[in-house]
Amino acid sequence: MKTTSGAMLLPVLLLCSLAVSAAEIRVRVFERGDQVPLANAAVCLGTAARIDQFGARMTDAEGYVSFPDVPSAALLVTVSRAGYKAEQETLVTAAANRMLVMSLSTGGGGTPCPLSESAAAVYDSGLSVSRFALDNGKAETAGPSVTLNHRVNGEPTQYRASERSDFYATDWQAYAPAPAFQLSPGPGRKVVYFQVRRHATVGDAVIETLSPTVRDSITLQ
Repeated sequence: MKTTSGAMLLPVLLLCSLAVSAAEIRVRVFERGDQVPLANAAVCLGTAARIDQFGARMTDAEGYVSFPDVPSAALLVTVSRAGYKAEQETLVTAAANRMLVMSLSTGGGGTPCPLSESAAAVYDSGLSVSRFALDNGKAETAGPSVTLNHRVNGEPTQYRASERSDFYATDWQAYAPAPAFQLSPGPGRKVVYFQVRRHATVGDAVIETLSPTVRDSITLQ
């Protein structure tokens, strides 16, 4: 497949064949040669006239970024990161979800995704939860309300907690150092999953850094 700037492009994968009016576009970015995922690379989705028309995001620790509800159109994907040559690739969406894999070579040059350097610097460091314990590590609780005690490396803006590992239907909340959580009804062992993120909008760009998910359990009497 021919690229617009020499980017190594793995085949675009058709992930879903459901007929929908808009698609989710996922992009994964690697370092060229070693196939090491590149975190905190800036990815723009747009057109030649405006390369961030449909948004700009930073890749996560595994090199992924996603753009939901992308209309069917001829698109231009731009990927850049400090210390690497920026790359661009054209993509025509259909009414189905797709993934695009791109790689960056070390060096400089190319057309960068216009996330400001200051914003990229603020969000460049990762997030992790070094400690997570329900009610400070208690084995049992008499009531359904527990405290999500934790210690975070980094500066999160939001958190989420759920008894489902996929956080289905769980909204992000404003970060708090020891928020309360309501366990599901009924006695027994409850497993709670916890994650934090740093999230901001700079112009039209959404910048997000996610921590790995952690969990702890407690028995509801």
